[in-house]
Amino acid sequence: MEAGLIARVGITAASLLLGLWMLTPTFLPGPQHAELTRVCELAELKDPPEDAAPPQTFTKFLPCKFLVKGLDLQGGVDLTLYVDVDEAVRSTVQREIPTLKRIAADKGVALDDVRRDRREPELLIAPGAGVTLAQVKELVSGRLDRYTYTNTVDEAGKSWLVFRMTDARTDEIRKQAVEQAREVIESRINGTGVKEPSITRKGETGINVQLPGESDMEQAKAAIGTTAQLGFLLVDEEFDQTQADAALPAAKLALGDTDYLDDRLLSEWLQDNGVLHVGQRLYWFYDKDKKPAARTGSVVLKDEVLLTGDDVSTARTEQDHQTGNYYVALDFKPHGSAIFSEVTGNNIGKRIAIVLDDHVSSAPTVQSKINGVASITVGGNTQEATFNEASNLSLVLRTGALPAPVTVGEVRTIGPQLGDKAIKQGTLASAIGCVLVFLFAGIYYRVSGLLADLSLALNGLLVLALLVGFGATLTLPGICGIALTIGMAVDANIIIFERIREELRGGKSARTAIETGFDRASVAVIDSNLCTGLAGVVLYSYGTGPLKGFGVTLLIGIITTLFTGVFVSRTLMEWAFGSRNTANVSI
Repeated sequence: MEAGLIARVGITAASLLLGLWMLTPTFLPGPQHAELTRVCELAELKDPPEDAAPPQTFTKFLPCKFLVKGLDLQGGVDLTLYVDVDEAVRSTVQREIPTLKRIAADKGVALDDVRRDRREPELLIAPGAGVTLAQVKELVSGRLDRYTYTNTVDEAGKSWLVFRMTDARTDEIRKQAVEQAREVIESRINGTGVKEPSITRKGETGINVQLPGESDMEQAKAAIGTTAQLGFLLVDEEFDQTQADAALPAAKLALGDTDYLDDRLLSEWLQDNGVLHVGQRLYWFYDKDKKPAARTGSVVLKDEVLLTGDDVSTARTEQDHQTGNYYVALDFKPHGSAIFSEVTGNNIGKRIAIVLDDHVSSAPTVQSKINGVASITVGGNTQEATFNEASNLSLVLRTGALPAPVTVGEVRTIGPQLGDKAIKQGTLASAIGCVLVFLFAGIYYRVSGLLADLSLALNGLLVLALLVGFGATLTLPGICGIALTIGMAVDANIIIFERIREELRGGKSARTAIETGFDRASVAVIDSNLCTGLAGVVLYSYGTGPLKGFGVTLLIGIITTLFTGVFVSRTLMEWAFGSRNTANVSI
């Protein structure tokens, strides 16, 4: 046997052994599979528990890689979220108010007040005495060049200069909001430890989330859909709360039951009817143990956010040793810590409200100056409930707030029974197709066909091994892609075998016919697979869900088909017939 052929046989054997090694963890029996999973999870921990049982010996020789099944195979949660992009625009306008006030103070331009229009992406600026429109325009254009002056309105005894955000800027914010929301959701899901989630854009404002293996829909929505916009605001101690309470029946009658439950619309109605003034807003406490959450009390806050979630360095779950309940402890960044210390020092005896997603979490009275630490209490009927809520809240605060509120649209839960059924049906269909292909090759091409069957079996093995190696997810369309891969590999062998037959009919020896057949037919095989690969790239790049899963296995299948169809098949053919100088080849 020639040295080159020996090397090719060695490469073929090595690829077979490598594929078996990669797939062994996936197909281990139950107890061994559980042990390897435990060892792999311990290896990922920075501080594994000291009392953990030592790993069994066999785990040292196997990789910590498993074949990951997709949502359609193992069940899970599939939900679509929609981002409120208009609120993202309004929030951007609100965040620019402190910046404008600071710049105005630095440049000596007196402004009586700056606020945001409730419905439009507009800044309303009340200039101070002696300040001209030209000065305000220069101030805005120097820092907020994406705003243009539109008109002047008289309201609440003041003249307000209206600066509207440009359409180009609002479109940019809308697009960024959806992409930022997708990134935040992805970070949160990664923090929960879900294996192989799928987070993709859906339309202009939608985000599709698939969580294989998850079954708790409510916990998934709590971790993913919580906006986590945190704010610290001062309670307006001078406002008579009974005035707001007395106006609520009239507000309910005017707004109707649905709009009355919208906190923002209710607060705006109170402003429009003179109950609240500019710079005040009504917020509510909620009992989240009730489904849906119910209002339990209201408080009027000064509508100026002192600190936000961006000022938080980290959030962690802690337990109150006196009550046993859990809460979220916040550590501020240096800048945020300085602001919090100053605010608490200047407001001793007053209340500071901690607002999360426009709901008041708590409004404690400041007893003394606080340096850099705050806490958020959470509700729950049991310790387990408070722990779960505190854990979810600390997770979303660590990963950052969503740029805008999201609403849950379509929700779908796929049970494991459906996944098992899909696996059985898909596997059965693929197995029947492969058996028919193997029989055809063996009957029609005889010994050469049996050699082709060996390369086809190696092809399927390598497809699964590469899925494991790349960390790709096997889906039901992916199983169909594997069946298609086997068909493509057979097609490659047919092209090559027919070419070898032509060479044999021309009177060439077995060795020469095999070499010539593979050399001339391989060009056509490679060309056809590369063209199919372009389709796979398009499916993977632009497809979502099933199309993406099909594209993954198709691309991997093309790689393995070229390897087994051209390299492995040639190695087996030359090993079986290459030493003969006759024209007799079983083909």
